[in-house]
Amino acid sequence: MKERLMETKWLIVIEAAQYLKMGRSTVYKLAQEGKLPTHKVGRQWRFDAKEPDKWLKSGKLASLEERR
Repeated sequence: MKERLMETKWLIVIEAAQYLKMGRSTVYKLAQEGKLPTHKVGRQWRFDAKEPDKWLKSGKLASLEERR
């Protein structure tokens, strides 16, 4: 029986920013600070398409903004 591989959709920064309705610089900053789940491939940040959803639903963005 063949084992089916799960395909992961990866987003680049501009796609993640559009998806999250944020500016690119905000997404870069959150990624660099380790506040947004991401993976760095060479010089590029990559986002598993499922991770920004989980992050947003967890309310972590709201808790970051409250600290400001």
